[in-house]
Amino acid sequence: MATSSSSGSRKAPTVEDLEKKIDVLQQDIGELTGLMAEMGKAQAAKLSDEAEAQARKFREKGEQAAAEAKAQVEHLQSNANDFIRTQPATAIGMAAGLGFLVGMLMTRR
Repeated sequence: MATSSSSGSRKAPTVEDLEKKIDVLQQDIGELTGLMAEMGKAQAAKLSDEAEAQARKFREKGEQAAAEAKAQVEHLQSNANDFIRTQPATAIGMAAGLGFLVGMLMTRR
């Protein structure tokens, strides 16, 4: 940056020297700004990809949980249907008792 002569004496900086140095600094700042913008875009793309991967993972877990819940409900429904077929009188009695309890609870204030 600083210029020196071989004899060890230094010449006084001129306005032109300062202008040249300022131009070099402006170019360097412009390049740094461009590099920082590129780094920001790359980081944003990386974070976006990571967010999409996490969202996909959570969606898959949710779909799996929903499928398991649906299978359990179908199993319970099948068991209830089997119980009603094999013991219709007991099922009717249970339904009547439950209806009576719900009615009692609803009429109480």
